[in-house]
Amino acid sequence: MSLKDVRVAVERFLKSDSRQAIAISGKWGSGKTYFWNQVIKDASQQGLVKKYSYVSLFGTNNLAELKSAIFDNAVSAKDVDAGASSSTWAENAKAVMRSSSIDEVKDPGRRLLNLGRKNISQVTPILGAWGSVAKSLSFFAIKNYVICLDDVERKGTGLPLKEVLGLVSMLKEQRGCRIVVILNEDELESDKPVLDAFKEKVFDGEMVFSPSVEECAKLVFTDEWEHSKEVTEKVVRLDIKNIRILQRIRRVIETLLPYVEGKDEALTRQLIHSSVLLTWCYNSRESTVPSYEIVKDTSYAALMMSSGKTEKTESQKVTEKVLSGYGYRDSDEFDLHICQFLEKGYVVDDDFVAMVNSFQEMALKNNHSGSFTQAWGLFHDTFADNEQELVATLRQRFLDGARWIHLGNAMGTVRLMRELGHEGIADELMNHWIEMAKRENKELLNPQNAFLSSESVDEKFRDTARNAYFSEKSMPTLGDAIRDMSGKNGWSMEQIEVLSNATVDEYFAFFKSIDMDTDLDMYIKTCLQFGSITSNNNDENFKKIYATAVVAFRRIASENRLNALRLSRFLPKEPNQPF
Repeated sequence: MSLKDVRVAVERFLKSDSRQAIAISGKWGSGKTYFWNQVIKDASQQGLVKKYSYVSLFGTNNLAELKSAIFDNAVSAKDVDAGASSSTWAENAKAVMRSSSIDEVKDPGRRLLNLGRKNISQVTPILGAWGSVAKSLSFFAIKNYVICLDDVERKGTGLPLKEVLGLVSMLKEQRGCRIVVILNEDELESDKPVLDAFKEKVFDGEMVFSPSVEECAKLVFTDEWEHSKEVTEKVVRLDIKNIRILQRIRRVIETLLPYVEGKDEALTRQLIHSSVLLTWCYNSRESTVPSYEIVKDTSYAALMMSSGKTEKTESQKVTEKVLSGYGYRDSDEFDLHICQFLEKGYVVDDDFVAMVNSFQEMALKNNHSGSFTQAWGLFHDTFADNEQELVATLRQRFLDGARWIHLGNAMGTVRLMRELGHEGIADELMNHWIEMAKRENKELLNPQNAFLSSESVDEKFRDTARNAYFSEKSMPTLGDAIRDMSGKNGWSMEQIEVLSNATVDEYFAFFKSIDMDTDLDMYIKTCLQFGSITSNNNDENFKKIYATAVVAFRRIASENRLNALRLSRFLPKEPNQPF
């Protein structure tokens, strides 16, 4: 059924005065609840609903809880959009008391409502006398409701599906209620035979909710949203139907758009283009969706070097096919800041603003001359034998716009030149970029401030940039670096540089110099933690720190039995080792 057909059928159900129960089934994330909430809101505004109760069965463990929840969540038409609250519950409770002629219910009930406003501790003694009777009366008050029971497949194990269906049937037949049950039949597992056995007796109609990607997009990206058309086109191209992911895509774009407001239109286009893809990959676990890690790690060099070298995994094949069809070539620093937002849940404001300003400068430069990015089209967009043109164009665009090229893309370009055998041009571009960075902003040379994929690193470029970065810096001693890092979650590039360049003798001397320092355990753990940490930028340095520290600790342990015991709880055991 199309979304339009389902809506017509549900609206007909709501307009009917006859007691009915219908089931709406669809896959997780297909937008069943989102769609229902829109329809019930419209129906309440049209006067088609007098009393409405929405209940999610997620975690509900028995029938008594479910019955109470239906009463507790009941709202009048005016409150359908806002939902249930303490005020709506109080209105329901008053209505129950007004309809009762039993003094044993009315008097305690009035006291409960009045005292509850003043002091909740005074309510407890009354509950014992009144609670059980009130619960029964509240359930009897459920008449002529519109009721939605959602997340049936997520109910608690103590609530049998047969009891839920029995309650639906009773509320329909005896209380004149109109009931919609929302579920995912594919997730019912052992309850599926129960549903199959009873649904014909319980439900007056069943609808399979399976909207098209265009219909899903229209639910979330409404016409009044300025970027609705552009985002919808990209969502349709990727065939994203999961409503929750579509909602997250919109939230990501709306959160980040203010940062590019007033900037070149190219930044807005990239923000939308990348946010749709990255948010989808980050939030989806389906095998047909590209691997988020592979997409995040994609660069000019990665796309170029991976082909033909090793057999591709299924995940790599899926990713390559989707990225090619979507027109996504690489994850640059702009995209990786979006990734950072997805992973952390917040924007690192100063970093994001600085990145946007840098890309704005590059966009302005590209508007006046051929762009560096366009030059890469000579590699990606053709099978022509155009090596001479490619190398010449990339070289010139690189030299002209080095200040707008980030370290990751600079390394990728240099690495391509080396792969093609143009070592002289590779070194020329490398040195030109490093000299530019030393003049403009030396922090550009800091690999820790750049997003480098494992495939884009040119080792000679990396080492030369690192040496240039540290050449004029005042470096801490090994002891100062270890002490400052201990007990913290991070470290600086200077500290990593010191630890990775220190010798076994220097580690040995530092730790032997320590006397009666209560933080000694922490110093040891600080050095050994690098044995289990990986990083695209510093992997070799981390391995070197760990290996050097272990040799130094083993030398200390070999001095005497006491030191061997002291270090035995930190070091991995080796054959023929006494500790």
